[in-house]
Amino acid sequence: MLKGSAIFYSALVFIIITVLPAFFISCKTGIEEESVNPVVVTVLETVTETVIETVEVEKTSRYTFDILKEMAVSGNYIGETASGHRLAFANADSSLPYCSLVEEGIRRHWEMAGGEDENLFIFDNKSSGEAALINAKAVYREKPEVFLEFQIDPYINAVIGKEAAENDVYIIAVEVPVSGFPLMGIDNYNAAVLAGNIAAGKALSEWGTAEEIDMIIYLNSSKSEDRTEIRILGSKEVLSQEFGDAADDRSGNSKALMPDSVITGDEAEKTIKGILHDNPEVRRIIVFCLNDDVAEGVYNSAVKMERWDPDNWIIISHGLDKRGRELVRSGIIDAAVAYFPENYGMYLIPAALTYMYDNPVPPYIFMENAVITPDNIDLYYP
Repeated sequence: MLKGSAIFYSALVFIIITVLPAFFISCKTGIEEESVNPVVVTVLETVTETVIETVEVEKTSRYTFDILKEMAVSGNYIGETASGHRLAFANADSSLPYCSLVEEGIRRHWEMAGGEDENLFIFDNKSSGEAALINAKAVYREKPEVFLEFQIDPYINAVIGKEAAENDVYIIAVEVPVSGFPLMGIDNYNAAVLAGNIAAGKALSEWGTAEEIDMIIYLNSSKSEDRTEIRILGSKEVLSQEFGDAADDRSGNSKALMPDSVITGDEAEKTIKGILHDNPEVRRIIVFCLNDDVAEGVYNSAVKMERWDPDNWIIISHGLDKRGRELVRSGIIDAAVAYFPENYGMYLIPAALTYMYDNPVPPYIFMENAVITPDNIDLYYP
């Protein structure tokens, strides 16, 4: 009995001394490891999100330039498209026949489109850069939606363009560009080619050969503006191709002269008088003129110098205002590249309305030209 009890107690002591400490140590170590390496729990959450996207859609009015131009040509603006809108026009020089026709056309088409007189502001630049700057400031005060600017000095136009942008006034330039704005006017190179071809053909048909030409005069005006000057330079290019060095004023064998700064009738009369005085032997002469006023000055000088003979002069002009038509009908001007100034409103009012209705205005709007002679003038101007 004692022996059995002794074995039992010995075994119990062994367990207490050896097994239990190891058990407790093992438990402690496990707790420490668990605290060093925490369990990461990932929670997945499903979120339903509604996204509202705003898309700006450009609004385009049905009054585009092409549609408005069709209305203008037909003479029927559907609806009073100009009613309630404001337009300004600064004319280059209201005293000149050509410019007065431009103004008449603008007034006519503004009225046809339903525009009110009190919303049309007309100014006269009087061929003066100073007057144009003063007029422009008056335009800015009126705050029109569109400013039609007809002014021949490119430097003044650059100043006006800068000021207009600062005053949030939109310009459509007439004939002479204004930086940063659309231009309505003439394709001057195409007009020059038309003039050169008609002059060369007439000289050959009436005088036979290039040798029969005594003199070619290109009445230029580089001060007017580069695009306008092309009306003369383009014709010189055509005649140089047809007649060679004889038509090029820079050649040593040239029969050509190119006086500069000739844009008015008085300037032309004075210039031609000097040329005829210095060249008493010349008879058959071709003259290129920037406009009808210059052409009339050429004629007046030839008459006063007693050198006028319609069979010996070929005068080519550009523009064809009311006086120009008379000169064509009388045979003084042999041919004119018509710019139809009375139709400028047919292009300018649709362009202005296009902008007023938030549609894009074409950067270049060119008139359609035609060569008018004594033989066909009645077809265009009955």
